[in-house]
Amino acid sequence: MSRMPSRLRFVFWLDATLLISVCALETVPFTGMIVHEWLGLALAGMIVAHLLLSWTWIATSTRRFVTAASGRTRVNYLLNWCLFSCVTAVIYSGILISRQAIPALTMKEPDDIEATFRWDRIHDRFSNFVVILAALHLAINWDWSAAAARKILERRTKGKR
Repeated sequence: MSRMPSRLRFVFWLDATLLISVCALETVPFTGMIVHEWLGLALAGMIVAHLLLSWTWIATSTRRFVTAASGRTRVNYLLNWCLFSCVTAVIYSGILISRQAIPALTMKEPDDIEATFRWDRIHDRFSNFVVILAALHLAINWDWSAAAARKILERRTKGKR
């Protein structure tokens, strides 16, 4: 039995971790603010890894978008740009309103609460968009996710026999 490409396993589990992290980040009462902030910073790193691992698709889709792309490819491409933009806004605003993680990393006192109120509202609104767009992103890429899960689980069950 040949080994499954480790890249596929890594991308699949990275994506699963991203999904779980987004869900956890949306439940601040469950995680608490400290975990929320640190998990948000970790999510930024996971997103960079996700983008780097998807770079070939990004480059190909960009070329196809301006030439002869299917409707699905164009929708997926635009959806991904919207998701990227919203995630960037959430991470940036989250860094600006951080009360624990960023002050711990920079050794600076957090800014005045009133000065961060607008960023807090932006953070809240864009995080709601991220949930919707992430769900759509998962839905439009469900075929890949399901095929990767089947392949991983199939190899795992065959390996245990």
